[in-house]
Amino acid sequence: MKTLLTLIFSLVVLTAAAQGKNYEAAMTAALEKMKSSETVANFQEAANTFERISMTKTKEWLPLYYASYSMIVVSYFDQDINKKDAYLDKAQQFLDKALKIAPVESELYSLQAFLYPSRITVDPMTRGMEYMPKMNAVLDKAIALNPENPRSYYLRAITLFNMPEQFGGGAEVARPHFETAKEKFDKFEPKSPLHPNWGKEINEMEMQKL
Repeated sequence: MKTLLTLIFSLVVLTAAAQGKNYEAAMTAALEKMKSSETVANFQEAANTFERISMTKTKEWLPLYYASYSMIVVSYFDQDINKKDAYLDKAQQFLDKALKIAPVESELYSLQAFLYPSRITVDPMTRGMEYMPKMNAVLDKAIALNPENPRSYYLRAITLFNMPEQFGGGAEVARPHFETAKEKFDKFEPKSPLHPNWGKEINEMEMQKL
């Protein structure tokens, strides 16, 4: 009986290990595809790939994170204002599912803050008043959950940098936030090769404009 139980346990462990390797391989390939994407179609394809992975790994938030991220990028790439909300609705659906899996994950709240500015670009005069408070709130939460997450500081910096001075923005207001982001990026190490690790190069490029 002990031998049989040992055999069953070994098979379970081996199966779990194989599934884990398959997941990591699929995610690695999808991330490489996403990082090499240059067009709307490329990013949509990446989002579809991550969505398929999320359907098989229902307890993992990372596939949904990258599916949402890909669709947010699409919304910035595609200059057709009439399409933006549809892209962002899809991105929000992925993000909402991810938040149900990992409700205290700082990266997800930072990603929400990446989504809101694209909503604003559809109708800046009307939507700015609606979404800026929401963006500040999710950034505050992201920082509270993980003060070492550099993307939160970068997103706050770039928002302030692009905000007119009469509304409290501008280069000088944004500068300390860019500097904090740089300090955090220089020290940041992702939990794994699959975890979010974007923004450092963009932050440095934006700092050159100050």
